[in-house]
Amino acid sequence: MGPALTSGGPDPSPQWLRLGGEILAILLPEAGATLGTELRFGTGSIFRPLSQLPLPDRGSLLLARDLGDGDLFLRQGEAAFQKLGPAQSAGHLLPLLAAPRLLALLASKAAGPLRAASDPAFARDLIALVAQLAQPAPEATRPVALLGQGRALWRLEAGGWLLTPQGLLRAPDPEGGLSPLPAQAAGALLLRSEGPPLRLPPAPPAPPTLVEIARREAGSRRGLLQQSLMALRRHTQEPWCRDTIRDAQVLAMAPTRAAAEPANAVAAAVDRALSDHAGGVFLIGWLHDPLRLTRGMTLRGPFGGTLLPAESLFRVSRPDVVKRFEQAPFGGPDPRPGFVVHLPSAGPGPVAQWRVELALGSGEAIELVAGPALIPPAQAREAVLRGVSPLDVGPDLLDRCLTPAAERLHRAASAEALEIDVVHIGTPVAAPTVSLVIPLYRNLRFVKHQLAAFARDPALRGCEIIYVLDSPEQRGEADHLLRGVCGLTGMAVTLVLHGRNAGYATACNSGAAQATAPFLLMLNSDVVPDRPGWLAPMLARLDADRRIGCVGPKLMFDDGSLQHAGLYFARGPGDDWYNSHYFKGFPRHYPEACRAREVPGVTGAAMLMRRAAWDEVGGFSADYIVGDYEDSDLCLRLRQAGFTLFYEPAAELFHFERQSIAQHGGYAGTVAAAYNRRLHHRRWASSIAQLMADFPRIGETFAAA
Repeated sequence: MGPALTSGGPDPSPQWLRLGGEILAILLPEAGATLGTELRFGTGSIFRPLSQLPLPDRGSLLLARDLGDGDLFLRQGEAAFQKLGPAQSAGHLLPLLAAPRLLALLASKAAGPLRAASDPAFARDLIALVAQLAQPAPEATRPVALLGQGRALWRLEAGGWLLTPQGLLRAPDPEGGLSPLPAQAAGALLLRSEGPPLRLPPAPPAPPTLVEIARREAGSRRGLLQQSLMALRRHTQEPWCRDTIRDAQVLAMAPTRAAAEPANAVAAAVDRALSDHAGGVFLIGWLHDPLRLTRGMTLRGPFGGTLLPAESLFRVSRPDVVKRFEQAPFGGPDPRPGFVVHLPSAGPGPVAQWRVELALGSGEAIELVAGPALIPPAQAREAVLRGVSPLDVGPDLLDRCLTPAAERLHRAASAEALEIDVVHIGTPVAAPTVSLVIPLYRNLRFVKHQLAAFARDPALRGCEIIYVLDSPEQRGEADHLLRGVCGLTGMAVTLVLHGRNAGYATACNSGAAQATAPFLLMLNSDVVPDRPGWLAPMLARLDADRRIGCVGPKLMFDDGSLQHAGLYFARGPGDDWYNSHYFKGFPRHYPEACRAREVPGVTGAAMLMRRAAWDEVGGFSADYIVGDYEDSDLCLRLRQAGFTLFYEPAAELFHFERQSIAQHGGYAGTVAAAYNRRLHHRRWASSIAQLMADFPRIGETFAAA
């Protein structure tokens, strides 16, 4: 054993010791730069220290990690390697550790570059040293609220590092005197930057859970609950913290509160204040203030308030509010008393319930309490798109308010796990020529007519028919229907079942993932062939030219008029590009609609393509909500990949248009169509402008074939 370092002065030669099994501590008697220091055991590989800690008046402490054995050699700069004496005992460090800051630095280096935070051997050696310096924690140091995953909020004067027999854990700096500590904190040693180590109480009384505190203080905006939430706001990105905060709020929500009496000089309500599942909030409300008493609005949550800038609020019509206040004593309402606003960054979360505070010129305030903010993202997305009348929606409102909120919610809804079951009814077709992928949502009344028409066509007997049910509540009904029709017709089908509604694009993509044929036909469930033999001319058109990426047929309404003879794009209100169909409403045998030709696009109601082309562009984009514009988006991506698109009038089918989407609560009566159109326009406007310069519109003469 070499001589210990004492207050009388350091040994003039470098000394070393082990902490745990893998950490080396080298004491250098002189301070200064040690960047050139190199180490090795015996004739082994050379390695360098990972950290250097300055010692007060005692040189430097180098820390390294190595599994070597035998004699240790040290070299500084250009000097030769110097053999060090034998390893010292861990107690050799004791006189040096009296400086609290050095202890905290040592713990920080151990948890960082030395990767020893979870090394029990290192922890035991350090505990043996630190225990001699530790003092009992003050009586007030104790847990006051239980959190998730065994954590607790402790009353604490300062943070630092928790030293336990299992290793080192970070003790966050307290906020408001409270700090969240892990379960191992009881009985641990707390290493601080200032002051000696503290020994925390080994088995403190179990405090109430945060949920119990929330229930006890329901409706209160002060007290231990508020202190606890403020102490946790820096940790809301950690799952254990998010779950705890969410549960405490959800299980102790305040009743909704509005100021909605017509006799009031100021009346208001927040109908919805919804999390966008990405750190923002979307508000729907109204304000009746004929005397202009309101001076500002502040959004308040458990972690503080955010001023709502007047310019961020979009005023919208609210016929219900206008009617309610048309005879109000202080005057009728504004013609647009409603408001919507999206705050993309509303502060830490999650927030289960928001409040809005109206500040009056007198200094008084009116508090409005909204309902639940945390609802499933698909449901919240629908509320956002339903919160404004389509008549109020313009590009500015879409781009600055509705789209950012709906986009985040759609992304969150799409990220939820999608369970898929596959059921085979009948004997699958061996080596099918074409895979028909047919999404189903709510409307099943055309399925038996569609399958009966397929059964009468010999070409369809060699095809693979895949139905994808996107309304899981109809599983039993769809299974029963398909088994009955298949039993009567001898047709075989594959039924793909979604565990939740995922939208048209995802349903088609799920069906395509099950398909085995070299050609894919995307077909709506409300499309029924006019007669057998319709598939052959579409396949022939694809075979005739490898550059053709997709072929669409002639589609007709039930009265025989044209619904689709190719898709094109036209400018609409706001100068956005809209999807249109050539000769829509024209007679079935209109001459120009009976001529095969290249077109800008074809409708997703019936589109045939090579499987290779589908895979090359990645199928339908699921960025669009529920179902709209996915087909033209796919067509534009096919063109981008170098393919052309063709219309084949020899294939004739009836299309009983939009039978399923009209039943979707997230689409009908919402501004989902405007959202999808705007997304499509932003993504493709320049490409469409260039494309349409080359294609005639309705009423213009088509070039010769």
